[in-house]
Amino acid sequence: MKIGYSCNPGSTDLEGPYASIIEQIREVATFCDEAGLDSIWFTEHHFNYFKRANLPNPLMMGADIAARTSNIRIGLASATIPLWHPIRLAEDAAMLDQLSGGRLELGIGRGNHGVEALNLNPTADPRVVDRNYEVFAETLEILKRAFTNNMFSFKGEHYQFPAPGFKWDRAHTVKDPEYIDKATGEVTKLSLMPRPIQTPYPPLWQMVDSNRSVEFGAQNDLGIIMWRPPVAKLKEHFLHYEKMAIAAGREVSRGQGVGIMRDFFVAESMAEAKRLAGEYVMKSLNWSNWRGPSIYLGPDETLAEDEEAALRKELPYDWVHPRCLLLGTPDYVVDKLEELREELDLELVLITSDWRGMPHDLRMKSLRLFGEKVLPNLKTAPS
Repeated sequence: MKIGYSCNPGSTDLEGPYASIIEQIREVATFCDEAGLDSIWFTEHHFNYFKRANLPNPLMMGADIAARTSNIRIGLASATIPLWHPIRLAEDAAMLDQLSGGRLELGIGRGNHGVEALNLNPTADPRVVDRNYEVFAETLEILKRAFTNNMFSFKGEHYQFPAPGFKWDRAHTVKDPEYIDKATGEVTKLSLMPRPIQTPYPPLWQMVDSNRSVEFGAQNDLGIIMWRPPVAKLKEHFLHYEKMAIAAGREVSRGQGVGIMRDFFVAESMAEAKRLAGEYVMKSLNWSNWRGPSIYLGPDETLAEDEEAALRKELPYDWVHPRCLLLGTPDYVVDKLEELREELDLELVLITSDWRGMPHDLRMKSLRLFGEKVLPNLKTAPS
């Protein structure tokens, strides 16, 4: 089981110059590298409607961090690929893998903010789910072809590469039959330069929150990363992923290609963890409570109508904490991480304390305790 940190400045308030946010990210990343965490992951969000420190380009942030670190892997959690031009994304991801010495973990997502898609690629509006999935699937296929072939082409409902009708001109005088149609003179193939160091391509992950997205990941050779569900529900999701992957012809073992993200904070006592971080984590979770409380429920758990209505208005710390929060003493966090490893045998756990209003010094204090008193006490047996 590998441990990474999910760095989501978009979950924090923007106070002061943006340069200070970048410096905080650099401090977190270099500490995680030195402390021995396996990876650090960056999100993608656009526009500043909520006065939040959005990170619009996780690939550029990853390149900066790759230059400042030695061992830690650079993850995207996630790049909202329907918003990108597929060829540009393939080129930039391959460049990042080259710049980092083959340390890229390419996490992808469909996006869930309509305002982002409508202003960057309206065809990929997540509110039109089926069409969004089409753009997502085509972009993914283009990435795979670009990464794995010397020459590639693609024709789908939304994209076609190369663009039809282009013939070599005075700026492009080479007439190689590998990518030129002899009869028409048209370009029939493209090539990616550079291609990634990792072969056939960097590890691919999908951020998922539904059976449909779990199934898509399983069927398309993607690892999956979930967030909120408790352990018993995660077991169900991961077993479903395994069955769907096997049905698609993949050879997967228990826990292979599955990961989760957990909110965390380490303190000297349980009460101190709640006092220092409880307000901030719950502010963040309640801000995103549009999904409703059902995502925190176990397999056979139901809510009375009045209880669900109350939880939709506000999620209390003491209700959420035992279900999915890693906030507590070093021993408590070790025990919860070991529970995840033993019960799920999962490949990856991402921890985060990037919440709205969270003071950076508290985040670093918790991370240092994690490095000093949690990491050394985790079992190292591979999953």
